[in-house]
Amino acid sequence: MSTASLRTCVGCRIVAPPDQLVRVTMEETPHGPRAVADPHRRLGGRGAWVHATRQCVEQAIRRRALNRSFRAAVSTDDLAEQLRVLLPAQEDEHKESESEDHGKPMSAGR
Repeated sequence: MSTASLRTCVGCRIVAPPDQLVRVTMEETPHGPRAVADPHRRLGGRGAWVHATRQCVEQAIRRRALNRSFRAAVSTDDLAEQLRVLLPAQEDEHKESESEDHGKPMSAGR
């Protein structure tokens, strides 16, 4: 796996392959810019990546990580609801990947 194919979750800051993350992009609305899920990775513009877990989405929102990623203040009001459909499948995968690396020295993963 090359480093070019890795992305960082804006919530937990864990580096993972794009197939374990959901792309989030910014959409202009009459009420201002808002963050929208882009699960098919087809929307244009700047994107951010997040695990589709409640914990990561809440962390990204609380830390205002999406605002930094998009370089603008974006509404995240319904982002968690948009990702709710993806939560069951992705949440289990994220927990497994975290537990695999937990407690191992960095050199053991090479």
